[in-house]
Amino acid sequence: QLGVRFHATRGSMSRGRSDGGLPPDDLVQDVDTILKDSQRLVEKFHDTSRFSMHQVALAPCSPFSVTTDLLKQSAVLARSMGVRLHTHLCETKDEENFTLEAVGMRPLAYMESCGWLGNDVWYAHGIHFNDQELRLLAQTGTGIAHCPVSNMKLASGVCRVPDMLALGVPVGLAVDGSASNDCSNLLAEIRAAYLLHRLTYSAKAPTGYDLLKMATMGSVRLLGRQDEIGSLEVGKAADLFLLNVDLLELAGAKLDPACLLGTVGYARPAELVMVNGRVVVDEPSIVAIDSHSGKLVAIGERARAMHEKTNPNIKTIRPLKDGVIADFTATELMLRGMIKKVKSSGHLFSPSIKMVICIPSGSTNVEIRAVRDS
Repeated sequence: QLGVRFHATRGSMSRGRSDGGLPPDDLVQDVDTILKDSQRLVEKFHDTSRFSMHQVALAPCSPFSVTTDLLKQSAVLARSMGVRLHTHLCETKDEENFTLEAVGMRPLAYMESCGWLGNDVWYAHGIHFNDQELRLLAQTGTGIAHCPVSNMKLASGVCRVPDMLALGVPVGLAVDGSASNDCSNLLAEIRAAYLLHRLTYSAKAPTGYDLLKMATMGSVRLLGRQDEIGSLEVGKAADLFLLNVDLLELAGAKLDPACLLGTVGYARPAELVMVNGRVVVDEPSIVAIDSHSGKLVAIGERARAMHEKTNPNIKTIRPLKDGVIADFTATELMLRGMIKKVKSSGHLFSPSIKMVICIPSGSTNVEIRAVRDS
């Protein structure tokens, strides 16, 4: 009941140390067991409906850890069931040397031979691609999840993000596994990426805004859900987070808010997180279940009815409908109401605005009232 929009991957390892792989033998499974369980999990948890809250992808771990048979059969199974494919690729030079020795091919050529190219495939890391391979990624729509903190911590190298973006390779932002990052903070990842690429590429580096777009629309493109989530648009799910920028350490940041998370960074928790139109974090609490939601809806409906009865010229605009953004202007007004501070208490207004009522006041002016729980 946490309200997380969850994309799970069924990880797998089939090549143990006795077969020249990386993981201990007691951590690997045979291919048939992996495929049967992958099918079971997809059938049970993969929801293809619009705005679904849970989907599944198949994710053999890495060339070090899986057999060719598993890679090929996972690709066949995934496409037969309409799910996506994910693995870690071109993270280190050791991996490149491994595939050259084991199969006589560079990592991407090896994955291509296994059916692992296309807009339903995304790789984590993607550091050690050459120019020809970058063009192939762009041509096939194969995506990359950029993990800058992990890559720096493990001294793996620097992903060629500016070149990828210039070629049109789909690129999202990620944190890698917890053992390779230790923080797993996507807001912090944005600034780490900004600084890493400024150091490496100078003026060619992506801007703070480029990296914000990479973390949002870039990432949902890897998941194949760019028409549903990833940006605030009419018809898309109401997934968003709010930050308090009225802080001393952010003085001047409002002059360039689009680049804020890259150039300045934000080191506090979000004030509010909404998923599918439902508030799931109201700082400092994680709102697991809103026990007052029915009461708040009823209050809002009564207020709307009262206003419409007393003024026939009232126009009621609903910002959200069933968790989807229905009116962008009204949604913006709703968000402004959420983050406005109450001077007497210093607390946020209750994030329970159900509608925005616009009351004509003269020929050109409109009075805006946000209906909350009071």
